[in-house]
Amino acid sequence: MKTKIIKGDLIKDRIFDEVKNEIERLVSKHKKTPGIVFIGFSSPPLSKYNIPFHIHLAENAGFNVFKEILNDQTTEEEMFDLIEKFNDDEAVNSIVLLQPLPKHLNPIRIINKINPDKEIEGFHPQNMLSTLIPDIQTEKYPMCLPTGILELFKEAELEFKKDQEWVFVLDDEFISNTLTHMVVKSGASKIVPHDCSSTIINKSSKNLIDYCKKADILIIVSKETEYIEPAWLKKGVCIIDVYSNLVKEIPSKNDSSVLIPIIRGGVNVDSVENIASVILPIPGGLMTVVLPILLRNALTSFKNTLNLN
Repeated sequence: MKTKIIKGDLIKDRIFDEVKNEIERLVSKHKKTPGIVFIGFSSPPLSKYNIPFHIHLAENAGFNVFKEILNDQTTEEEMFDLIEKFNDDEAVNSIVLLQPLPKHLNPIRIINKINPDKEIEGFHPQNMLSTLIPDIQTEKYPMCLPTGILELFKEAELEFKKDQEWVFVLDDEFISNTLTHMVVKSGASKIVPHDCSSTIINKSSKNLIDYCKKADILIIVSKETEYIEPAWLKKGVCIIDVYSNLVKEIPSKNDSSVLIPIIRGGVNVDSVENIASVILPIPGGLMTVVLPILLRNALTSFKNTLNLN
């Protein structure tokens, strides 16, 4: 069995071009430019790469970009004040709170303060509730992670069978983190077919290997790199690696003063070759398309302010 490695580059470029072209059209017609703010913290290992990348891509798409890079001593009250400032700012249509936050800050409480019309990741409690219960029809923006998975599945023409087992493996801290846990549950409600079963399992569980061996689709969200063993996997499993970890930095071949991040997920791609039928790897898989989808949601927010939706 040859493993199919699904890369997100083609979808990323297509979505980005669609967003950029539509912004150019709208700015020309309405003489207004969409505004987006990224609020983040400098302490996460990947922040020195992620934050500039978010800013660069958003500016290239045609957004006016604002940023707030905070220190780990920022209080909840200061966060509330900052959110309120951008809620009231008509030049800002979209507010992105980059994760993770320092441990003393509750991400759900802070995201709940963001105007639901401007919270474009789909993490606002009102939005997640509608994702879980579609009948209430209050979803403003599709959540980026499950949307990215579905678009990659569609591009790769993947189809799933009745009664397949979907297993989500999360670190302790992700299960105890209310936001992460709710994002996984909400995302699962979007991507897992109704005639399949799903399980969320703690990575530290003594039953981890048993659940991995049962999984037809295995989704890994972990800060531990490449720990999934090939012997744990069912032949033909579909693997979705979600969390990006910075393992080291190496000098660029073109300029030794420039460091290149080496990023890995929970699975070593080479080790599962000819065992997994499909893998969305880290790097290059799901996370490649998440930011363009986020900018597409930001475009929707801008169009809402122009009363175009």
